[in-house]
Amino acid sequence: MKLRASVTRAGAVGALASLLIAAPARAQVSFTNLAQAQAGNVPFTEPPNRTDLYNQARLDAVFGPLRFGARYEVRENSERVLTYREISQRYAEWTEGNLRGRVGNFYTLVGRGLIHRSWELPGVVIDQPGSRSEFGFARDVDGVLVEGEAGPFSAHAFTGEPNDGTVSPSPDEPFPRYIGQVSGAQAALDVWRGARLGAGYVRTSNVESFTGISRQDELGTGFLEADPLALAGITAVSLPIYAEYAQLKRSFTEWWSLERGGGVPHALYVATNLIAGPLAVSAEWKDYRLFRIGTNDPPSLVREHAFALLNRATHVLLADDEHGYQFEGSYAVPGWGTATANHSRADGIVSSTPRRYFENYFELRAAPERVGAVELTLFFDKQQDTFSRISERNSWGGSGTVRARRDYSLTVDLERSDATRFFAPAARRSPDSYSDQRVSVSVARADWGSIGILGERTSDPVLRSSKRPNHDRRFFATTVTARLAERHTATLLVGERRGGRACTAGTCYEVQDFKGAELRLTTRY
Repeated sequence: MKLRASVTRAGAVGALASLLIAAPARAQVSFTNLAQAQAGNVPFTEPPNRTDLYNQARLDAVFGPLRFGARYEVRENSERVLTYREISQRYAEWTEGNLRGRVGNFYTLVGRGLIHRSWELPGVVIDQPGSRSEFGFARDVDGVLVEGEAGPFSAHAFTGEPNDGTVSPSPDEPFPRYIGQVSGAQAALDVWRGARLGAGYVRTSNVESFTGISRQDELGTGFLEADPLALAGITAVSLPIYAEYAQLKRSFTEWWSLERGGGVPHALYVATNLIAGPLAVSAEWKDYRLFRIGTNDPPSLVREHAFALLNRATHVLLADDEHGYQFEGSYAVPGWGTATANHSRADGIVSSTPRRYFENYFELRAAPERVGAVELTLFFDKQQDTFSRISERNSWGGSGTVRARRDYSLTVDLERSDATRFFAPAARRSPDSYSDQRVSVSVARADWGSIGILGERTSDPVLRSSKRPNHDRRFFATTVTARLAERHTATLLVGERRGGRACTAGTCYEVQDFKGAELRLTTRY
């Protein structure tokens, strides 16, 4: 079976290469490459001088109505663990008028992801803790996708094997990368003045690769989106509203009852926005129960922060039992800046114990036109996340940028966080109170690149070294980013980088601590 798969991949690459060689002048070809080389290792891990190489190459070619593409990934390391050279994705696509079809790897979405979402995070390389298996993050489907439109009606249908995004392409992995089957469809109707009605259906089977348990699920969802002000002919202010309700293993008639009891697997998501000139207000509600399917991704309703310490403390959704809301408002003062406030809350139950998450975030951003060379952002954040055993966390800080001679800029970032972690009563431990500090300074020149220094300090007992249990952990690194040519960018990190949770585009993943040197080279054609 492995030999047959290798021959199939080789044939796909050969066919694509032949098409490129014979490509007519009107063909469009794009190529991107991400290379990452490391010399070092996770701190306190042997050997300290380990070397790792990861490379991801993507090739896409368009020939009129036809489109072809492939992604090739390479992973090598000095310990020869979970290495591979594999075509991790390949596809063929055709478009004719309002109809599109695709075979191979694809991403798609039903509603807002309550019953299905497949996606990727470009540029993100996952280094799985424990296995140390590197790969580009993607939760895709290998199969067939068809999309079409006819007047106000639109629909898409798909079927294939899903990938949960946790297994590398290495043939030495103990678990398969693609397993089970997912099939689904969505139909939507544009009613009037932007109002839209839609429904979706998904059937999954045997998607739990790590437990090996065979499971079959049928999910249905219905959604409505409309702007009541637009329907009334008002255009100066907008108030778009979106509502979606989904159920698991329920009949069509049972869906209409809209039950939300604890014993009914369901997902409810409602969102609205008010946009009136410089004022923007958003509100979202969620109610999820027994809805962690493996191929879906309901909205988490948590603010994604640009500041590193806050991003690392982002709450991770528990779709098995979580309900809550998020409100955010911002007001822009022309020529001066913006004020933003956010409040998020979620409640759920873990191991029969009620848990709660809440966050209050305030931000002031000043960018006065009269002083165009200066930009300043200040924030304060108060948080509790008993899902992660954090009873209290207070964070504050900010960043400032000063520009000179149009081409040069200096940016300083200062952050601090004080937190208290509690333990289960059986642990018989008193709460841990600890603090994190982060400082970064960088100097940049337009079209050249930047150089910066980054320092962090933490008194978190969980992160202390067993060799120095009473000493704070310190991380110090130097970073250099250079634009080598119009299509080539390199980033070098030397020193020790702190890992932990990182969140991008609503998806959170774990980053390993690293001590050594790391070089990234990005190429685009």
